[in-house]
Amino acid sequence: MLLFTLLLIGLNLSAQTITIEITNIRSSKGQLLLGVYTNQPDYRNKIAIMKKTVYKVNMKEGTVTTTITGLKPGTYGIALLDDEDYDREMAFRFFLPAEGFAFSDYYHTAYSRPVFDDFKFELGKEDKKIVMKVRYL
Repeated sequence: MLLFTLLLIGLNLSAQTITIEITNIRSSKGQLLLGVYTNQPDYRNKIAIMKKTVYKVNMKEGTVTTTITGLKPGTYGIALLDDEDYDREMAFRFFLPAEGFAFSDYYHTAYSRPVFDDFKFELGKEDKKIVMKVRYL
């Protein structure tokens, strides 16, 4: 039993916490959908290794803070959708996104979709803070 407990403690020590500050949220309607990716092919095909839904109930002045735990050191990228209509998909108007989007420590200004290398980051042995500024077109 002692060995099992020490093993669990060791597993928890190798996983870091990412604190995510999501800014520039325009409305309290809907939910924020986060996807964590580890490479370009999975990002392109929308195969996230972890997904998280963040509700806007604690939003203050257009900002919500959340955390992701359980990730081991490595390369990650986080993409966000401000799903204002609760359908879990990006809404479009005239071929342009009608809902907000954001990426880990990267404010995307182009009209095409970014590549994973634009918003990837390294998670080391220490906790990390990420800022995601939501963009609306």
